[in-house]
Amino acid sequence: MWEDRRLRDITEADVRQIVAAQLEEHLQLEYKSALYTDNERGHKEFLQDICMFANSGGGILLIGISERRDEGGQPTGLPDPDAQLGLDIPNAEAVLQAYDARVVASIEERLPLESYPIPVANADNRYVIAIRVPNSMSKPHRVYYQGRTYIPSRRERQRYEMDVREIKETVMRTASRLEEAEAKLSDALGTVEPPELVCSLMVGVIPVFWRNFMIDVQNEQVTRSVSQFHLGHRNVREVKYNFNGLERKIVANDDSVVQVHRDGMIVLHRRLGLNQVDGTEGLAPTGIDIVLRAFVQRSAEVYRAAAINGPFLLTMLLKVANETVSFYPMGGMPQAVEHGGTIPAGSYLFPVMQTESLIDVDKMIRPLCDQAHQMFGRDSSPCFNADGAWNRRD
Repeated sequence: MWEDRRLRDITEADVRQIVAAQLEEHLQLEYKSALYTDNERGHKEFLQDICMFANSGGGILLIGISERRDEGGQPTGLPDPDAQLGLDIPNAEAVLQAYDARVVASIEERLPLESYPIPVANADNRYVIAIRVPNSMSKPHRVYYQGRTYIPSRRERQRYEMDVREIKETVMRTASRLEEAEAKLSDALGTVEPPELVCSLMVGVIPVFWRNFMIDVQNEQVTRSVSQFHLGHRNVREVKYNFNGLERKIVANDDSVVQVHRDGMIVLHRRLGLNQVDGTEGLAPTGIDIVLRAFVQRSAEVYRAAAINGPFLLTMLLKVANETVSFYPMGGMPQAVEHGGTIPAGSYLFPVMQTESLIDVDKMIRPLCDQAHQMFGRDSSPCFNADGAWNRRD
């Protein structure tokens, strides 16, 4: 739920929509009618609830939504449409900071949370507290609180304590899935042999917890998102079925093609154009940054359409057929460029990046972009400002 959106972009209308739709609690969703009590019992319950999501499949905790009760007074897991939405919280940010501090102090391995107080209109200081817990690649996590250790997980709507067998299986399964996903991604890029190779960029992303037939290639929303996959020039192109899943040519001269595999992997092959400057043919490395960023943004749209959550692995491969020089624009001089460093012919496989989601595009891709420019002797990519934000307008 809301996996493609930052929590700060979620509104009261989004919350009321799930209440009206009677969306029941499930493996990745929990409702709480009130804040956790500010005592030892409440602190422990909060830590265990956060940890259980991280040790299962991740999830969202919504505080300020009451549940309907059955005839026996027991919660049903369904939101109560007649209850008042949200909670009166004079300082919601202070509450979230306190929650985050407890997680940092008492949950191992480190577990990054995303949280936001969703304001309720026409009511001062009234909020629904939303906390998103990632499907962690570092599981199992443990709560160490008041001298005791807890390793909780979640089954359907219930929290339970993992036994030794489950802990061992979780460790092995998580490590195995990371290795499998990384190998699958690297193999997919490494086996691509583009025709008439001059200078090509292959980019790939895959869900860590991929599985066969993860993507329904006949789903209308999926095919539409693939048909609109672009790298800067917005156009709609025909999507074709193939053995792996879906394929779309991005540019008319076939210098780009994207493939969406049934197992969730998305692979782009892009033939990079070379420029002639003073009789020398070379590559503008900023083009790598632009292609990579657009690829991640469009891939996020495909995953949203297919309802696929993170975490993800991302990497790219640069292939050059001949020794290649780089060109960089000279500041304040239109059309003027300067020669950068040179790289020999070869295949350059970049490190695999791990990310919980594809939301923070700039933070995720910057290490890859910096490394691409460091190949040519520059210290970093010129496409980011000092704060790490994308600074190009084209």
